[in-house]
Amino acid sequence: SGYLWRTYDLDALAETAPKLVADGFKAMKFRMGAEDSLAKELERMKVMREAVGPDIDIMLDINQGWNVNQAITVGRELVNYDLFWLEDPVQHQDYSGMARIADAIDTPIASGEYHYGIVPFRHMLEERSIDIVMADLLRAGGLTGWMKIAHMAEGYNLPIVSHLATEVMAHGVAAAPNGLTIEHMPWTFGMFTEEPKIEDGMMVLSDKPGLGIEFDEGALDRYAAS
Repeated sequence: SGYLWRTYDLDALAETAPKLVADGFKAMKFRMGAEDSLAKELERMKVMREAVGPDIDIMLDINQGWNVNQAITVGRELVNYDLFWLEDPVQHQDYSGMARIADAIDTPIASGEYHYGIVPFRHMLEERSIDIVMADLLRAGGLTGWMKIAHMAEGYNLPIVSHLATEVMAHGVAAAPNGLTIEHMPWTFGMFTEEPKIEDGMMVLSDKPGLGIEFDEGALDRYAAS
C-alpha cells in the first residue's frame, strides 16, 4: 500500500506497479481522485491495470476526493477494470451518500480508516454504507477496539480489513473470522528487528510469543527525545 501514490505520473505508475508484482504481491492499492477530468481518471486506471495484468487484485483509494455524483459516474466507468474495492470515495461521515454509491455501482465500497472509536462503525453498518469495513488500529482504540469493530462487521456478514500497523494487524486480521486482507505498509518496519514475512503473496505469522516482534533498540535511539 505504501508505494503507488497519487503524485505518481503515468510513467512512474507503469514502472513501479510491475516491480511490486515481481516482488510477489498479488494485491495492491493505488490512488486516484486528483485528476481534473473523467478521461484522465480513467486513463490512470487503464495504465494501472495494464501494468499489473488481469490477475492482480487492485484496491483503489480516493481518500475522500470525490463527491457522490462523481463517485457514481466514475465508479460505473471503472467496472470493466475489476477492482477489488473502491475506498473512501467521499467524505467519511457522509453515511447516506456512501450508501447511495454502494447501491449504484458493482464495485465493493471500503471505508472506516478515518473513524475514531466504534460508534461511527455502527452508523455505517446501519446505513449499509459499505461492503468492506476498514478499521485503523490507533483510531479504533487498540486491538480491543479493533476486534469489537470486527465482530460488529461479522454481525452484518461483512469482512474487515486493516489499516497500517502491518506487524500488529496481521494477528488481528488472522484472529477475526471475517478478516479479509492486511495492509502492507512498511513505514514502521525499521523499528523492529525483523520485517513481516511474505510468501507467495501471503503474510506469514510469527510463531514467537505475543505479536512475535521485537523492538530494535538501536533503531529506536534515532527517535528518542530529550
